[in-house]
Amino acid sequence: MALLFGIGYVGIIFEESLAFNKSGVGLLMAVSLWVVRSIGAPSTDIAVSELQHAFAEVSEIVFFLLGAMTIVEIVDSHQGFKLVTDNITTRKPRTLLWVVGFVTFLLSSILDNLTSTIFMVSLLRKLVPQSEFRKLLGAVVVIAANAGGAWTPIGDVTTTMLWIHGQISTLETMKTLFIPSAVSLAVPLALMSLTSGVSGKGPDTSDVMASEQMAPRGQLVFSVGIGALVFVPVFKALIGLPPYMGMLLGLGVLWILTDAIHHGESERHKLKVPQALSRIDTQGALFFLGILLSVSSFALAGYAAGFAAYLAVQNLHFSLPTTVAQVPFISGS
Repeated sequence: MALLFGIGYVGIIFEESLAFNKSGVGLLMAVSLWVVRSIGAPSTDIAVSELQHAFAEVSEIVFFLLGAMTIVEIVDSHQGFKLVTDNITTRKPRTLLWVVGFVTFLLSSILDNLTSTIFMVSLLRKLVPQSEFRKLLGAVVVIAANAGGAWTPIGDVTTTMLWIHGQISTLETMKTLFIPSAVSLAVPLALMSLTSGVSGKGPDTSDVMASEQMAPRGQLVFSVGIGALVFVPVFKALIGLPPYMGMLLGLGVLWILTDAIHHGESERHKLKVPQALSRIDTQGALFFLGILLSVSSFALAGYAAGFAAYLAVQNLHFSLPTTVAQVPFISGS
């Protein structure tokens, strides 16, 4: 299994050189690992039960991402992000860098960092024309989304899963991690502000902004779409069901809304959800499916627990006091 896992990750890393799509490699790796796991399990029934449990947990993340990407795509197709870009008036590269970072940081603390990244990258496409500076802002979005998503239980999909299972608490997590998260954002932004890529005059966005025209009821779709994303943690707190159910609820509401407001308008077919589903990054979701299923097979085979025990032993080794008497549980045993 370790060999298959290593070969799979090499294929993913060298995707462009090998001309193999990483989603295909990830799915092939996942299935291969589970075949080996089924052979090594005490019985096929046990392996099937483990797979069903792992797939249920992984599917929560996949459906969460699919729902979030679809909602963002619907808002984007209605040019709803124009409401945000119109309010970001600065065109100074250094100021824009900090504004994008700060907005992403706050947004990812309310939503999860993946949804925030999807949202902000879509916004950047409307805010800044294709250029090296937009690539730099994309890097800022990734940094800020991970920093902002680290200090709240709902800021990251993995953290949310730990929160759902009661393994972390809300207030303690926020109090402990806010300052480190803010520093993790401020330091990279400060360093980026000193580079030549953010000096001089800002990019000309007049052509980008002029070409945008908000679709009918675009403000309503934007408000409902963003409200649906923000409502996900509220839904989890009120109802207790997993976050992906709140995301699917928001998608369902937006689906019915867009069908209603564009009813009988054949030329607006591209604004409806079926067309949005054809434009989302489905292969990215399948890549997550393959990777997470691969990791779950590793965990159930005992490799993850063994590696964790090894790290715990190493940590204990490096942190041992100079005398055994200083360690109560050792001296007492």
